Amino acid sequence: MPDITITLTDEEMKALEWVALDPTEWCTNFAKNRAQAAMQEIYVMEVARMNNDPSITHIPADPAEVVRNADLESAAERHAKFLAQPPIVTTPPPPPGTQSH
Repeated sequence: MPDITITLTDEEMKALEWVALDPTEWCTNFAKNRAQAAMQEIYVMEVARMNNDPSITHIPADPAEVVRNADLESAAERHAKFLAQPPIVTTPPPPPGTQSH
């Protein structure tokens, strides 16, 4: 199981202690809840994909198995692909009264 470690300044820790009874538990709960939301999103997307693929005859009953077996690009990979694409540039229309005839 991966571990994630964060480093906070004293001021950041003080601020978290002001809003959370236990900043470590708050950070852990935040990460776990966000991961659960992403797992649900992946599960729904993957089940829809599998339902539309006639070559798939079995969908696992365990959502964790569906997520574990999903062939997905990470957010970092998707972002890198996006940045590698040329930007979409549109030329705005000329201001009124500046069009040549």
